[in-house]
Order: sequence, then structure tokens, then C-alpha cells
Amino acid sequence: MSARPLTVTVAVVLLALLSLANVLTPLMPAGPPPSAVYILMALGVSGLVSALGMWMLKRWALWLTIVVCVLNILAAAPGLVFAPDPTSRVLATIGVAGFALIILLAVLPGPHRTYT
Repeated sequence: MSARPLTVTVAVVLLALLSLANVLTPLMPAGPPPSAVYILMALGVSGLVSALGMWMLKRWALWLTIVVCVLNILAAAPGLVFAPDPTSRVLATIGVAGFALIILLAVLPGPHRTYT
């Protein structure tokens, strides 16, 4: 097993935190509409599974991470423009930027060679 690069560790921690936020979003007082609850929870659980796989440097986890992050970006992007309040707009911005950063950190050339 090769040594885990720092960029992969940072990507795993960010992915775990943002995925945990997805899982806990339905519990917030002004949570998402009921139709989005199951989607957010599925993306959150998938992100946590992906973070665990990336921690173990599995190649399947790299691809799952990319898919989960793209889906999260697509889910959060409308909030950049159509959010009802500034707090929601900031949270959408953090989500889009965070998941984009995870993709960037996961596919950098150095870390990309460490996946088995």
C-alpha cells in the first residue's frame, strides 16, 4: 500500500464533512423540500462510502467521488441564484466550491497514481 498523499487526506476530510452535512440537512429547521430529502440523504451516504474508499486508496472510490461530487454540484447550483435568503445562497456557494475542490484534489496527477 502506498503512502496517502496530503491532498487525498484533505479531499477525504472535506468529502466526509460535506456528505455528513447532506445526511443531516433534513434535520435542520428550514430544511429542504420533502422531495429533496431522499436525494440528499442518498448523496450523503454515497459520499461517506466514497470517502471511506478513498481513505483506503481504492480506484472505484475515485470514480464514485467524482460522480457524487458532480451530482452534489448540480443539486446545489440552483441555490446560487434562486435561494430565498442570503444564508441559503452562502451555503449553496460553499457546497459548489467544496465539491469542486474535492474533485480537483482527487484527480491531481500525484494523488491519481496512488489509487489501486
